[in-house]
Amino acid sequence: MSIPSTTTTAGTPAGTPLRTAIVTGGAAGIGRQIAERLASDGYRVVCADVVQHDLPALDLVALPAEPSLVWMPLDVTDHAAVGAAFDAVAAATGSIDVLVNNAGIQRHRGIEDLSWDEWKAVVDVNLHGVFTCLQAAGRHMLAAGRGAIVNISSVSARGSAGRAPYSTTKAAVIGLTSTAGAEWAARGVRVNAVAPGYIDTGVFRQGVAAGTLKEETILARIPAGRLADASEIANAVSWLVSDQSQYVIGQTLYVDGGFIIDYGVPLAKKPE
Repeated sequence: MSIPSTTTTAGTPAGTPLRTAIVTGGAAGIGRQIAERLASDGYRVVCADVVQHDLPALDLVALPAEPSLVWMPLDVTDHAAVGAAFDAVAAATGSIDVLVNNAGIQRHRGIEDLSWDEWKAVVDVNLHGVFTCLQAAGRHMLAAGRGAIVNISSVSARGSAGRAPYSTTKAAVIGLTSTAGAEWAARGVRVNAVAPGYIDTGVFRQGVAAGTLKEETILARIPAGRLADASEIANAVSWLVSDQSQYVIGQTLYVDGGFIIDYGVPLAKKPE
């Protein structure tokens, strides 16, 4: 992706210092779309992910001098590693201006068949990882008196058959978002969430192929009549971290084509 060096952070005049954003799970998929959008908004974006994909590695000694994407290895379930990584980024760049808590995993299985290890794996990434990164970034933002955090939730927070740990963690993220928003707003740090609906991604197509998702049923429940594009999620994140949303605090923005107006999509078959 080509990113013009003249772009600036949304709502920020040209000539201001380059700001830094961290996007967990940002090396691919929806996270990559979010990272690319923030880079186009004028951020130096650190994609914190377990897999590098095609991104250049972050060099804390020779930081990019213009909007860009770089990769930093990070397992969000490793509390100590997250703290050390965020401290290193803040020390090298001077600030952590934006955090997008995007890293997440799923397990498709009915409650009665779900193993403890499967439950714990999802909770560790989707909830404990979100809290750990929010806390680590928040400490630096609070010290600076400014910052914006967006946690990625889901329409599944309202319940989704066959995805108990995923739905549970995404609901918990909404509660954490509201709490952090209430605690930190007066100190200059805004915390919000985006709850995407069904997005036309490779993961969605795999679910359709496996029979755990029925596209026709899902589309029938979406007033917009279509799946979301990942860029639409990125647009919402971009707005929430910009100066245009300064009075939006502790909220969850549903980007779902109206899906939750008539919520409740059954699985095509019992999860295995």
